[in-house]
Amino acid sequence: MSVLFLGIFMKIFKPNFYFKNIFSVTAEFCKHNGIKALLLDADNTLCIYHTDYAVDGVLSWMEKMQNEGIKLYILSNSKPKRLKRFANNVNLPYFYMSLKPLPFKILKAIKKLGFKRKDVALVGDQYFTDILGGKLAGIKTIWLDYIQIEESKSFKFKRKIENKLKKKLKRSDV
Repeated sequence: MSVLFLGIFMKIFKPNFYFKNIFSVTAEFCKHNGIKALLLDADNTLCIYHTDYAVDGVLSWMEKMQNEGIKLYILSNSKPKRLKRFANNVNLPYFYMSLKPLPFKILKAIKKLGFKRKDVALVGDQYFTDILGGKLAGIKTIWLDYIQIEESKSFKFKRKIENKLKKKLKRSDV
């Protein structure tokens, strides 16, 4: 019974794509896969957890993506003050406290961008917020490795589960 459940779980909630980092997500890849807009997680996707500045190379990646016609939008569970500082530093629109994996703000961002769900992908490093949220919203998902491990016990526990899941997914050709 548990093998059947795992098989169904893997099929329904499997990310559409997996990349090592944000720089591997290219405009060519997006266009090839019908992606016109990316909803981007902030922490450990674009920046180190709870910092106000993008990691080296992210700003030029964003500029290149936008020059190629890919719309970018930040969708984070971070608190308003902190995310506002980060979003202003990278000059992107955003939703804070998105409550991912709940799909409500994901769908609101898609509407605000003026796209259909089939045209949008959610990009993030956390399975149980980013990937699950994207799947619940009915959009494509891109799972990245995290930039840096967080120190809290809850994050370490969550990452341990995610790493096991990632190994299973890699074997099944994410």
